[in-house]
Amino acid sequence: MADTLPAPADGRPDNPFRTVAILLDGVRVALENSKRQDQAPRWVRVVRVREFREDTIARGVMKAMDVLTLAVAYLQRFTLDAGDLLIQGDAAKALVEVSAEFVKTATSKEFINALEVAVGQEPSPNSPIPDVANIMDKIVQIADKVPEPDDLKVIGAALYKLLGIEQGPLDEAKLGAGTENHIIQERTGKLRLLQFAFDQGFKLQNFGKGATISSLDVGRLGARRLWEAADDKLPTRSVGKYGTAPDTEIVWELAFNGEKKGFDVQEANSILEALGYVEPAVDDRKKFSATFAGRLRTFQQINEITVSGTLDNATLNRLFHLDFEAKNLKRAKRYKAEALPKGFDPMKA
Repeated sequence: MADTLPAPADGRPDNPFRTVAILLDGVRVALENSKRQDQAPRWVRVVRVREFREDTIARGVMKAMDVLTLAVAYLQRFTLDAGDLLIQGDAAKALVEVSAEFVKTATSKEFINALEVAVGQEPSPNSPIPDVANIMDKIVQIADKVPEPDDLKVIGAALYKLLGIEQGPLDEAKLGAGTENHIIQERTGKLRLLQFAFDQGFKLQNFGKGATISSLDVGRLGARRLWEAADDKLPTRSVGKYGTAPDTEIVWELAFNGEKKGFDVQEANSILEALGYVEPAVDDRKKFSATFAGRLRTFQQINEITVSGTLDNATLNRLFHLDFEAKNLKRAKRYKAEALPKGFDPMKA
């Protein structure tokens, strides 16, 4: 996650959203780096406060983390909403451009003379209609000041670098109940790692028109790899370690057995249901069952992700309104029956 923000698009050096993106990227860089070369990165140093969570300073640090995570969650929501508005504004802008070209052509001397000739009149030396070309050019120049949808991508890229998750390969033959290492730390957003470290929820929003809820607190989804299997075959822990032996330290440790069994599957089901994916019905919302895999296939089909029924990186991130391939934001699409191809069967692998 150490790469920099994308350069300004050609012709858009005045992107109004770039300042916000620079601020977010500054937070990311500060978390990933440290002041001295011999120190652990700041996100690791923040995690260490867990040992003193009952002390005043530690409670203050954890409260600050709550505020930061909440602020980023709302910024993600507003960025997605702004993207929708800018797409509509861009359509209006395109219409202004087309209308301007039409008016400029229709009031040009050449066009007027051609009409005069067509009706048997001598072409007039001067157009009887005032020249509006300059006026229309000014209107287009004003429209050009309106931000475009692509301008928001600079904020989306910065948010992805804070929130994106990259898990190791989903190789079921090499994974099992004893697997503890799931996350590729270098390529996962450090705010997400801090969320795992503090077992903290993220306020996921943007479920679209028709949703019955406005937000969900999602905390553990993505911390371990999951696939269709009996509970005793799935990993029971996710452990993150920093450093090399003998100086390795644990930076997060989450259990998925006992009362915490299936919490992440339940969170995935809650997101799917909030987006309208209620079929096939599942008997146990905490179990990665065949019907849960069916829900994932429907979600993947509508969201144009490879239909596999697995919770791979592309699907996992899209549930969080993130685009794993583009490393940016992308709103998860709500369920629409008409968006499915004829004869689509979610239960067919």
